[in-house]
Amino acid sequence: MGLRIAVAGKGGAGKTTVCALLAGILSRAGHRVLLVDLDSDPNLAAALGFPPEAGRPIVHRKELIAERTGSTGEPGGMFLLNPNVSDIAEKFALRRTEGVYLLPVGTIEAAGEGCFCPQAAFVKALVRRLVLGKEEDLVLDLEAGLESFGRAVVEGLDLLWIVVEPGMRSLDTARRILGMASSLGVRNVRVVANKVRPESRDAVARALRETGIAMDLVLPFREELARRDLEGIGVFDFTDPVFEAEALQAIRSI
Repeated sequence: MGLRIAVAGKGGAGKTTVCALLAGILSRAGHRVLLVDLDSDPNLAAALGFPPEAGRPIVHRKELIAERTGSTGEPGGMFLLNPNVSDIAEKFALRRTEGVYLLPVGTIEAAGEGCFCPQAAFVKALVRRLVLGKEEDLVLDLEAGLESFGRAVVEGLDLLWIVVEPGMRSLDTARRILGMASSLGVRNVRVVANKVRPESRDAVARALRETGIAMDLVLPFREELARRDLEGIGVFDFTDPVFEAEALQAIRSI
């Protein structure tokens, strides 16, 4: 069974960038990787260098979800809580390289949608199957919270990475995620400080300590990453030797 890694953090902190970089690091180390985009604002396809139209989230395929859950789409209607999702990854994963694939899942944006519950059941069943049943490494790009996935899913994780950027709102989100991770029994958690400039590294580390958070890895600010993000160019093939060494050490330590 491969590694099970989830990446969480405040929107804009850079967790999608970290997921794409992590996939590159693992693939260069000889691993097969399946990335799963579970963000309500899915950008992992772009970070991997796919064209904009390639990463249509599976949660937008309402006919597929209705077929698998037996839902009519009517509010309050009956549907299956454990739909068949055994072939979803095989049918919908996008190939980035020989050993790296992306499954653009998405998440539920508004509870008021008529098919909200079937979508949620479908996504939860899919994530549960991926966490428990795949041989390749699995990298999940999460929303900030963990509660929607439930104990059965997060207990299957080998490692949770929380991405923070310099700023108190990002630190507050990280502290909330740490609290949820602890209550759900996630044993291995690493905090990645992202977009850290050399002159502010000590200040970021001090702010983290004062918030009760240890800074386990640092991804320094890179003009090249900022340029790629601005121009919509993928970051999958970007290498940072120091961060790569730190990331591999964190993975091996579990």
